[in-house]
Amino acid sequence: MSELKDFLAILEADPKKSIKVETTTKKISVNPLTFKQQKSLVTTGMDGVVGVMKFIKNLNDVIIFNSDEDDLKIYDRIPVILALRKDLSLKPLDQGETSVDVEVLMKNFKKYLGSENSVVEGEGFKVNLFIPTLKQENRIISSCIEDLKKMNTDAYGKNVSIILSYEIPKFIKSFEFGENLIEMESLSTSDRIKIMDNLQANVTNKIVEFISKIREYDEELLTHEGVTYDVDSSFFE
Repeated sequence: MSELKDFLAILEADPKKSIKVETTTKKISVNPLTFKQQKSLVTTGMDGVVGVMKFIKNLNDVIIFNSDEDDLKIYDRIPVILALRKDLSLKPLDQGETSVDVEVLMKNFKKYLGSENSVVEGEGFKVNLFIPTLKQENRIISSCIEDLKKMNTDAYGKNVSIILSYEIPKFIKSFEFGENLIEMESLSTSDRIKIMDNLQANVTNKIVEFISKIREYDEELLTHEGVTYDVDSSFFE
């Protein structure tokens, strides 16, 4: 039917309006969510631990696709999704017995002022840290999802261990020892895990401190009157 084809062409065209969002790196325009995108975010909540990783990946994919920006960093995520959620629904966000209008949380916005890079010293080596883009994060998340699928999803402890083995490497750019340099992105999944499992705990603790600054920033943007609102599959219902 030509009418159906014409109507779908209208629906698939760029939306008439775009959402303006201020992020740490730049002011951007983001297209509203489609129903298909909303489904991809809401339904991941049914997949257990794997679903948590799928949700983050799908969320990043939506932001990249709808903004046409491929250099947004992970600290840009919260300002964008708050704007998308406000456009999607006027329904308040709920957290336990409390609720808040999304617009109220959007007023928390401030630019991320933490360090973009850091160096952690180990015994005879250095770990160069950085803040990844959403695209770089998704490459590692994709590998994590594939590994989690191979496991018994009821083995919660092992699943969490795998997630941690992927979470920290997201922020490692490279290792230096002597005149040698190993780029984290050049390593296979198994090699990354081998390195992480053998890093001294005092080194990983310093890496976690670097990561914590970004997590704290995210929490500040999502907190109102002492309550921090979760971003999960129910966020876009």
